[in-house]
Amino acid sequence: MLISLFLFLLSGEAKSDEFKLIPSLNLGEQYNDNLFFTPNNKKADFITIISPGLELSDRTEKLDFNLSGHGRGLIYARNGDLDAIDYDGAGSFLYSLQPDLKFSANAGARKDSTPGQILEPTGLVTSVTKSYKYYAGSGLEYAWTEKTNTSLSYSYERYDYNYGNLSPTAITTTEAHSANMGLTHDLSQYFLNTAGRMNLGYSRYQYRDTTVNYYYGTIGVNRALNEKWTLLLDIGPSYTQSEFELGGLPSLPAGGKKTQEGTGFFGQATLSYKGEKTTGDLTFSHRLLPGSGTVGVTENTFLTLGLNHRFTYELSGRLSAGFYYNKAERGQYSIAGIEQITFSVNPAIRYEFTRDIALEASYSYTWVKNILAHTDSMRNLFMINFIMQYPFVK
Repeated sequence: MLISLFLFLLSGEAKSDEFKLIPSLNLGEQYNDNLFFTPNNKKADFITIISPGLELSDRTEKLDFNLSGHGRGLIYARNGDLDAIDYDGAGSFLYSLQPDLKFSANAGARKDSTPGQILEPTGLVTSVTKSYKYYAGSGLEYAWTEKTNTSLSYSYERYDYNYGNLSPTAITTTEAHSANMGLTHDLSQYFLNTAGRMNLGYSRYQYRDTTVNYYYGTIGVNRALNEKWTLLLDIGPSYTQSEFELGGLPSLPAGGKKTQEGTGFFGQATLSYKGEKTTGDLTFSHRLLPGSGTVGVTENTFLTLGLNHRFTYELSGRLSAGFYYNKAERGQYSIAGIEQITFSVNPAIRYEFTRDIALEASYSYTWVKNILAHTDSMRNLFMINFIMQYPFVK
């Protein structure tokens, strides 16, 4: 609604340079050998997926706008009680208020009825049977000089999880508020192809009867090592304050309150490669993140790899892999505790008959070790998709 109003107000001053309306249809068949991601008593099934979509985009000299929505019907061959209709909608725009000042905003909502969900970016696996995600954010970016930029951003996320009959508390909610201020300065006069970075961030996570305030500050660099390789690095200290509003620990009486503080570090690094036919990213991250669907907040560390390669004009492939470690001591960030390792690898191959018609086959293997529960779970997922779209361009 807000985005539509914004476009209406701009219509008198900005003429469309590139307008696209793209309806699409994705038809898929999937085999899942462990629907609920359980250590034992695995259930396997074939799932037919029908996903229509519509995307609208508009670009002018000042405005870059995108709005998309997709529906997804899930039809199970053996477990008809899991049949569902899901959705995923998102909108975003970037507007140049002045040559040196840009404003951006985004919002979206998603419903996912897939059991045994793997939550990004943490890699946590949950027993939820249905989840809802709502998010919104905005930001400002200002160029003080040709070498110095500053940015301010805010984001809000809400997760609602339904466990069905698996939990006495069938529905749980997690809310996350995040704010960030960043500074970037070109250091090429001292170090070739290098920009210095500085960030100050704050996040507030609210989960059941727990509130966590997370503060961090980082310094880093963004450096082009050569024409193909780029390195992005941010590192700095962090401070955490957790508050438990109700009794849930043996040392805490019912109706009491406990506050706990701690320090740590925030770190992220990405090594990127961009060749003629191959692109790739290797990313490391360590920070506090919402452990939605499991515990309130988790100390998350992950290492991920993504590779894309075009064999011919029509044929391309991709490979992604990730190692995730999540840990939250009982009474540290929430009343519950967690220690979980996740490893996944996902190869895929895609053939494009035309720019708008493609066939894609993929495989996903995921292994999860729950250290506290002393259990191991594995899942193999095979999928084939037929993708069609028909762009209308003005």
